[in-house]
Amino acid sequence: MFLAIALTMAIVLAWACVSRALVRWSVTEPVAMIVAGAAVGLTDREWLLETIDTGTALRVVEFGLALFLFNDATEIRERVARNTGVTRMLVAFVVSIVVATVVGRFVLGLDSWPLLLIVACIVMPTDLVPAQSILRDNRITKRVRDTLNVESGLNDGLVAPIMLFALEAYRRAIDSEDALGALGHAVAAVAKSVLVGVPIGIAAGVGLSAAAARGWTDPRTVRCGILAIPVLTFTLAILIDGNGFVAAFLAGIAYRATHRDIPDEPLELTERLGQFLGLSLWFVVGAIAMAGPWLHWTVVVYGLLALTLFRMVPTWLALIGSRFTLSERVMLCALGPRGVASIVFGLLAMNSMADSPDTELVVGVTLVVVSGSILLHGIGAPVLAARLGRRAAAREGG
Repeated sequence: MFLAIALTMAIVLAWACVSRALVRWSVTEPVAMIVAGAAVGLTDREWLLETIDTGTALRVVEFGLALFLFNDATEIRERVARNTGVTRMLVAFVVSIVVATVVGRFVLGLDSWPLLLIVACIVMPTDLVPAQSILRDNRITKRVRDTLNVESGLNDGLVAPIMLFALEAYRRAIDSEDALGALGHAVAAVAKSVLVGVPIGIAAGVGLSAAAARGWTDPRTVRCGILAIPVLTFTLAILIDGNGFVAAFLAGIAYRATHRDIPDEPLELTERLGQFLGLSLWFVVGAIAMAGPWLHWTVVVYGLLALTLFRMVPTWLALIGSRFTLSERVMLCALGPRGVASIVFGLLAMNSMADSPDTELVVGVTLVVVSGSILLHGIGAPVLAARLGRRAAAREGG
C-alpha cells in the first residue's frame, strides 16, 4: 500500500513540474499518468493488484467517487433549465445502458444479467477529462459544451444506484439467493443515503450562506466547510449501511439548491482534490494494463461498440425533434469520453468480485473503454470540431 502511494505521489510531483511543457506536445494528464503507471507496472505484476484488492483501497475508491459526484452535482443547477438537450441526453443514457446490457449477452457470451449490468455501468458513463479541449473549443457551440458537461455529472449520479444494485445481485447470485433481496438491499441503501445527503446538503447551503451574509466567516474557512460536506455525508452513510457516493451526490444537489451568493466561490478546494485523486486513478489504469490479463477479442469489440454505437444510436434518436442543429447533434452523439467514472466503477467491481474469474472481464472492458476514449475522443474531438466548424463557415459564406 505505502509503496503504491509513494510511487504515485512521486510521479504526480514530477508531472506538476513539467505539465505545461508536455501539454504543448498533446501529452495530457491522463496520457502522462497512464504511461507512468504502465512503466511502474512492468517492474512487478503482483504488488499493485494486491494493493488494490483490499478493504482500505475500496473505501478510498468509494470516497474518490463521492467527491467527483459531489463536484458534478454542484454544477447542475441552472444549466439543466437552460439546456433543452439535457433531459433528452439522460433518456438516451438510460437506453444506452439497456442496449449495452442486452448486446453484451451476445458479444461477450454471458448469461449472468447482474454481470452484464455491471459491465454496462462501467462502460457507459461519460467523463470529459480525457477530452478537456471540448470545454475550451469555441468551434463547439456553448449549449453543446454545457449539455455535455451537465450530462457527464448527471449520468454518474444516475448510474451509481444501478451499479449498487447490480453488484449486490451479483454477490447474491453467487450465493444462490434471489435478485429480489438484492433490489431490497439497494433500495434500502439509497433511502438511507437520501436521509443523510439531502438534510446535510440543505443545512450546509443555508448555514454557510447565512454565515457569509452576516460576515461571520471568510472564503478560506468556507472552502474547508464545503470540503467537509462530501466527507461528512460519505462517512455517515457508510456508518448506517447506506451508500456513500449516492449520499454525496444528493448532498451536492441539495447544497447548490439552497446555496446563496458566497464571496469568492469556495468550490475550488474540492475540485482540486478531485483532480488530484483523478491523477492517481489514471496511474492505476496504466499499471493494471501491464499487470492485468491478456484481452480477448470479444472484450475489445464490446468496448469499441460502447464507445460508438451504444451511445450514438440512442443519442441520435433522442435528439430527433430537438432544437439542436445537425452539426450539434453529430457532436453530442460522437463526444462521449469515458474516464474517471469508468475507472472507479471498474475498481469497485474488482474489489466486490474478490477472486471471481469475472474480474478479468471487468479489468478488460475498463481498460478498453478508457484507453480507447483517450485516443478516440482526445484526438478525434478537435478534428471533428474543426471539420464541422469549416462546414458551418462555408454555409454562412455561401
